[in-house]
Amino acid sequence: VLIAFGLLVRLLLWPLNQKAMRANTALQALQPQLQRIQEQYKSDPPMLQKKMFELYKENGVNPLGGCWPMLLPMPVLFALFFVLGNSIELRGVPFLWFPDLARPDPWYIIPVLSGLSMFGLTKVGQMGIQHTAQTRMQAQMMTYMMPVMITIFGLSFASGLNLYWTVSNLASIPQQWLIARERMKLQKAEVKAFV
Repeated sequence: VLIAFGLLVRLLLWPLNQKAMRANTALQALQPQLQRIQEQYKSDPPMLQKKMFELYKENGVNPLGGCWPMLLPMPVLFALFFVLGNSIELRGVPFLWFPDLARPDPWYIIPVLSGLSMFGLTKVGQMGIQHTAQTRMQAQMMTYMMPVMITIFGLSFASGLNLYWTVSNLASIPQQWLIARERMKLQKAEVKAFV
């Protein structure tokens, strides 16, 4: 049920996530122009804000458009955290190597798989993104630190929650890959147009 639920949540949120990922791609394409505006108006914050909003409006980009759809799965995750920890019906329910879905994995396999799935999802999501020196450091930190944190936290979480999170991450990888391919095609088209 947790596997089917994880897949169902990802399938239902697919269109919203697709929209959010495209908004992020559009925002990343504006980064060079945004950096020029930030350098030009760094001593005038109101004008900086005005120019940034003008750039967003000209290009039809909503700076928050990529955030809110990504946050939709979080209430489900929090609800599962409490349900799996407090539900009597799930206590003692075995699945695969888990003796109890409401307790942490005694072999630590699913927290490690959860971290690896997070790493794969982040790595695929970074494909084709051109980073500045500052954003490259942030991206590397997200790529390596988040999976480590997820793994460490997952060691004490219910194995059912880790199972849901892993399935959810694995189901998101194809979508990330499609968006990355789209992003790389756009970049190739821009390079050809520039040359």
